[in-house]
Amino acid sequence: MGTKKKDNIREKKMNISILIYNLFHNRFSIQMLKLEIAASKKKTKLKDCTIVNAGKSNTISLGEKGILNGIRFFLLGDNNHIAIGDNALCRGSYQQPICINAGYGTSITIGDDVLIANNTEFHTTDYHGIIDTQTGEVLNPSNSIVIGNRCWIGLRAVVLKGTNLPDDTVVGACSVVNKEFPNSGTIIAGNPGREVRTGIKVGDLTNNKQ
Repeated sequence: MGTKKKDNIREKKMNISILIYNLFHNRFSIQMLKLEIAASKKKTKLKDCTIVNAGKSNTISLGEKGILNGIRFFLLGDNNHIAIGDNALCRGSYQQPICINAGYGTSITIGDDVLIANNTEFHTTDYHGIIDTQTGEVLNPSNSIVIGNRCWIGLRAVVLKGTNLPDDTVVGACSVVNKEFPNSGTIIAGNPGREVRTGIKVGDLTNNKQ
């Protein structure tokens, strides 16, 4: 079997593994979601990924040469965007997924050369509002998430709305982060996450040769 034929079979399997479900119409659909995969010779590979689209004008953009395994994308409401950069290595699985959830007009932007372990979660919303009874103000509005380049998100870490991680940030296992961290080259750990070490550089995490 020639190399070209093998590549075609691999690409067909990748497409079958992507499931898109539209909650509003209670049916499977690929027309309600704009899914952009870089059209290059070294495409990002997906395995055991699912997409649930519960809104309109939602987009997912994937960079080149990544390996994305076991991601559950969830877009809640309208005008949400999820972007994953080049050379991403996401080590989820069907049994131990990575949950990337954007809701109510927010975005999740993940940079290049990022490693994400299994059982991690990203949420731009609390899903339920908390209202001030005196003013009617929403006290917990949704907010976007930004992950820089060469970041490493450890096992079972939770990244919440308003998180902004600069380049070369390591988030320890089981940590919870929910704010902006100004300094690059840091290790963040704990609940809530705090800087435990600075002056570090993340090595070559995304060796995608498999």
